[in-house]
This record gives sequence, C-alpha cells and structure tokens, in this order.
Amino acid sequence: MPSDNVNGTEFVSDSGDPSFAIVFPVCRNHVLRLGLESILSDTGFAVWHEIVDGFSRLPAVHHDLPALFIIDADSFTSGAIDLVRRLKAHAPTARIVLLADAFDPHTVPTVWDAGVHGFCLSSYGRDVFIKSIELVMLGEAVLPAAIVLPRGGMNAHDTRHEPANGPHHKKVDGPALSSREAEILAFLRDGAPNKVIARKLSLSEATVKVHVKTILKKVGVCNRTQAALWATRHTATDGRSL
Repeated sequence: MPSDNVNGTEFVSDSGDPSFAIVFPVCRNHVLRLGLESILSDTGFAVWHEIVDGFSRLPAVHHDLPALFIIDADSFTSGAIDLVRRLKAHAPTARIVLLADAFDPHTVPTVWDAGVHGFCLSSYGRDVFIKSIELVMLGEAVLPAAIVLPRGGMNAHDTRHEPANGPHHKKVDGPALSSREAEILAFLRDGAPNKVIARKLSLSEATVKVHVKTILKKVGVCNRTQAALWATRHTATDGRSL
C-alpha cells in the first residue's frame, strides 16, 4: 500500500478509493489551508496539516502516491514560475493547480508551459472547485473560460487540447441552447455516455453525437469533460442550464 511521509507523519492511501490524493497547500496563509481542509472534508482528498513554503522546504512525495500541489498565486506574486518548475523537478508525478482571485491571460501561457495542470478561481463554489481538481487528477487541463477563450480567441500556445479540425470557436455570451441541447448538457454534466443519453431520450446515438458537437461549439469548449465543468458552473437552482 503506497504511503507518504511528511515531517514524520505518514499518509497511507486507501486502495479502494481511486480518487484519493494528498493536497499540499503551497501558500503563506493559514486561513487558506484551513479553508481547503474544510472544503475537501468528506472527499477523497486529504489536506496536509501544514502549509508548504515552496522555496525553503518541500515535503517528500512518494512517486506511487497521488499528490496535488495547490499554489496560492497571491502568496507568490513573483517567482511563481520558478516555484512551479521546482515542484515539477521535486515531484514529477504530482499535479499542480494555481489558485487566484483572477488570472492575467497574458502571463498564463508562460506559467502553463512551466508545468501547471490547472487554474482555479477563488470565487468558485465548493462543488465546482472539487470537480475542477478531480478533473486535474484525472489528467484533464482545467482553465476558466476567460483564459481558454479570451476575447480575441483561443490562446495560440494552447494546442494540447484543440480539436482535430482546429481551434474551437470563440465563446459567445449566453449561448442559446435548445431544450433538447439543455437536456443533453445535463446528462453530460452527470457523466453519461452517448449510449445512455440516447436510451433515456429515445434518440439514436448518431443524433446525440450531432447534438453534443453543437453544444461544444455553443458553450465554447472542446471536449465533453470541459462541457461537464461548464454545465456545473452555469446551472441554476432549478436545474436548468443558464
């Protein structure tokens, strides 16, 4: 059973919980660490009980144990890129997320290339934040829509998740989804495959595929996972997509 030892305390993973990961808060703010601990309680994420000063000391991370470094960008307004590179060299298999009130689209490409796997806004609600870091641990790239699709279009550097037919279309404000598209988007949000969606809505799988492609274009994302995250962010209390 993989384990990790940090400052004499050992974490042992539960092999029955595939979402288990140790979260190391890289920050200078004890309140933020406590907030992460509260938000991630009752999840597969275990928050390390001390903040991590990314420059003077780093925890020992077992290569077999899933680990996530969450960097508070406000704590490292300068030197963030060097910090990311140091974390990557120290724990190559760990995932890295940057957390901030806002991100400058002009500086994101450099940080992205340094090795960050996701960008999360501190304004996210609990469910969106948890889903975001879950996607990161599953190998997905997570960026706020304003970064993925800035006003001028997709960032030129970001080609890792482009669709085969080129950059995705510029996001429009308040995409007008048909009632059928809204239904299908709700299924995407819940992770349902096309076969299940087709059966539930009495449609052919081919028809569902066409609707999914249209939805991706309308909401300005390039895959089903990003559509699910978009739907989670833009869902009203009555369950209808905004």
